[in-house]
Amino acid sequence: MKKQKLELDSFFNKNYVKRIIIPVITGIIILFASCEHGNIEKINAITSELDAPTMSVTNTEIIYSKNALIQVKILSKEINRYLNKEEPYTEFPKGLYVEFYDSLQKPSSFIKANYCIYDETKRLWTAENDVVSVNAEEGDTLNTEYLVWNEETGKIYSDRYVRITNKDGVIHGKGFEANQDMSNWKIKQTSGTISLKNEK
Repeated sequence: MKKQKLELDSFFNKNYVKRIIIPVITGIIILFASCEHGNIEKINAITSELDAPTMSVTNTEIIYSKNALIQVKILSKEINRYLNKEEPYTEFPKGLYVEFYDSLQKPSSFIKANYCIYDETKRLWTAENDVVSVNAEEGDTLNTEYLVWNEETGKIYSDRYVRITNKDGVIHGKGFEANQDMSNWKIKQTSGTISLKNEK
């Protein structure tokens, strides 16, 4: 009787291990493996979504100078540089203020915008959201929602709606080009009001 019971216990234990324990352990291993794989994918996705900048600074002043003379001064509340990208760029998410200086070290013009991106490869500054450019000497003021400054050529331009206000009146148009100091400006598809002085 004891022998039969032992054989029955032995048989039961073997079948129990084969039918229950082994599948449960295998399932747990597969579950953990799949969870681990899923977590890696989730971590990669989160990291990609975060897209953290390589460098981030706040309340910064950048000065470009040549032969000890200031040419450009840039002020911004926040600057984020993304250098690990295929096309590196710098973002100004809280906007920026740019001053251009003449040979006498006086501000000749300025540009301000609520948002800007600088393409470090092409040396292009793309300003957006309430962009204002002013020629300090003449007082000509440009308002637009989109403006590109080509650092290499020293030109500013836009293919969007623009408005220029000066002593002669207000001119509207679509498309604009000028020197970075807001001189020699041209507007395409113009319309507006201009004050004409009476000649005596």
